[in-house]
Amino acid sequence: MNYFLIDALNLAYRAHNANYELKTGSGLFSGMFYGFIRTIFALKKKYRGYKFEVVWDRTPEHKKALQQDYKAGRSGLSDTVFGQVADIQCFLENSGVDQYYMPSQEADDVIATLTEGYLSDPGTTIIYSNDKDLLQLVKNGKVVVYKPKVAANPEKFYDEEAVIEQFGVSPDKLACYRSFDGDPSDNITGINRVPRKIIASMVNEYLTIDKIYENLPGMKLTDFQRGSMLEGKDRVATNLKIVALNKNLDAIVCTKGKFDKNRLVELFKKYDIKSIKPENIVDIFSSSLNVKYSDPREVVKVESFSLFD
Repeated sequence: MNYFLIDALNLAYRAHNANYELKTGSGLFSGMFYGFIRTIFALKKKYRGYKFEVVWDRTPEHKKALQQDYKAGRSGLSDTVFGQVADIQCFLENSGVDQYYMPSQEADDVIATLTEGYLSDPGTTIIYSNDKDLLQLVKNGKVVVYKPKVAANPEKFYDEEAVIEQFGVSPDKLACYRSFDGDPSDNITGINRVPRKIIASMVNEYLTIDKIYENLPGMKLTDFQRGSMLEGKDRVATNLKIVALNKNLDAIVCTKGKFDKNRLVELFKKYDIKSIKPENIVDIFSSSLNVKYSDPREVVKVESFSLFD
């Protein structure tokens, strides 16, 4: 089986940002809903041999306990706009798409657990998201991360070589690297003024945070860099607990998809959608839901396209 895992809120926010002015004739905001279904429909037409699954975020309580301002400051959406999420979930449920979440866990940890479970299948998994943490899961011939186009940044498909090219470390070392480097978008503070090339070199040679600090006295660093490393030791350990993906969650909730064209008709009428027909949705998701490949492929070939220009 081949799987196509979608980071749901990641796509929903992009859909809203690309279509934020879109409203129905009655004045109902519709950009998030329209952009989401347009994207997943187009993706399914491209990747018919993949079973589509959608994963939703919940507030990561354990990460908030480690760092209170984790992801704080991100601009939220009004209740009027965010209310479209419930209709997106209804659309997915009635289009035959399974949806997953786990209380108090982010989507990336749920995706990590699902992906880990699919490694024993003979097919491949594509993860659709621009969340950098998910690059930890990349594995040649098995797992590809499809990063959508965002603004002027083009879409990109990540295999192991692409991860190494961008970060200087392989996917299995990325959590350690990002613990030192930090991530301003998530309010994760890294080590001050230690170049990324030096961080990558340390991680590649010593592999773990403990080993890096054990060998810190003999490293070729400036006094400032060494002092910065020592000052940030506890912070780096905390960062690792936040950025390292959990591949072993055991209480994931699944809402199984079904096919109800009448419910889709109601949703499409509510949002004035005429360019996509409910019967087309049911047809494509039902006819190619469980296509299987008889042999694993060492190289994943994917087609590039973008819906958000």
